[in-house]
Amino acid sequence: MTPTRTLARPHVAHALPGVLLLALVLIGLVAAPALARSGRVGPASRTASAPGALATRLSRGADTWYGIDDAQPTGTLVYQMGGSTPGMRLTATNATGATIWSVESGDVWAASGTLPAALVATFPDGDPNVPRDGELRAYNANGTSRFHKTFKNKFVQPLADTAKRLVWIETSAKAVTRIYVRQGSTTHMLRLLPGVTKARFVNPVAASADGRRIVVGQYLPHASSGRRVQTDWVTVSRSGIPSIVSQGITPWVYVALSPSGDKAAVMDSAAVGGVGNRWVDFGKFSGRLFEGEDSSQMDVSAQKIFVQGAYTFGNDQLGWSTYGVTVLDHGPMMLYKRAWTFDDATSSIWFRHDGQILCLAGVDSSGALTVINTETWAIASVPGTYADAVPIDGGRLATMTKDGTLAFIADPVAGP
Repeated sequence: MTPTRTLARPHVAHALPGVLLLALVLIGLVAAPALARSGRVGPASRTASAPGALATRLSRGADTWYGIDDAQPTGTLVYQMGGSTPGMRLTATNATGATIWSVESGDVWAASGTLPAALVATFPDGDPNVPRDGELRAYNANGTSRFHKTFKNKFVQPLADTAKRLVWIETSAKAVTRIYVRQGSTTHMLRLLPGVTKARFVNPVAASADGRRIVVGQYLPHASSGRRVQTDWVTVSRSGIPSIVSQGITPWVYVALSPSGDKAAVMDSAAVGGVGNRWVDFGKFSGRLFEGEDSSQMDVSAQKIFVQGAYTFGNDQLGWSTYGVTVLDHGPMMLYKRAWTFDDATSSIWFRHDGQILCLAGVDSSGALTVINTETWAIASVPGTYADAVPIDGGRLATMTKDGTLAFIADPVAGP
């Protein structure tokens, strides 16, 4: 199974943050409204500020899609895809939404620094399933470039961008995977063994916020027991030298590291109904099981675990779908759980969260925006129709309309 890369909302077949590889079942976006029928929706309130249309759109046609790759208090990464000009445009803004830099190519992958800084790989060839030529560039917060290199016939994945180091992975056409760490003017390389049996993006892969702890999975042929992944835990020394801590064969399809990298939430291919997900220490291959509600995405903050799940069912007589989110502490003990049930089996809702996993924002397939506080359980609907929305630490939401307008609104469920 070839991993599918998506941006921001995996239920949209053309659209998750660029550093991640997800093997997901993509659910088509439909135009018909399908509002959630479960739960309380409180009074909505919002304060809009600094709206603006994205500069240099690829197309003004109905087949152009817009979304938010990442949002931080210091800036955003927003994208455009499709339209009359095939390809993708990635634009970095400051905290007010003003454009700082942008890049357009057939395909674009990014690892956020402190936005608008980012490490970005661009590929003129838009097919993500073949090794390609391209460029890797590190953008500073003011839009200037501090590092640039070209590559030939490779898979390249940006992993981390910090003030001290850049981290990326390259897999050659001969299926040799290498981790690169650039610190100052020196680049160190670690070759991983064994190589994948066929050249492809590595999956799963994750890095800590400082780029000093990394987990890499290389897909191996199926066995009768299911998925096999060569999993490597890697550390980076203070001088920027990467080395392997431990190796093992796992059935893992998704790993999310905590910001410090000391813990990881792991999704197992054998998990059924959420049973089988694990909370493990860095470098380990076993840990406590926790519920995941048919997981399709996980993230970890300094204190919480975010799990997004989906289950669908449909036949000629009956069709329905339930999409849920679960938030746990590092126990891991459940703090919040909620499921949405729709009248239409093709409908969906997809959630984004802030860095603390305190606020969740979900946009459903009709464009309706729901915001949740995971500590108070307050919930509100926000007027308008949206393509995407991402909560930001500090009490704002970055929102994107379907015509490409980026705006910031006050968090309607912020605590006292």
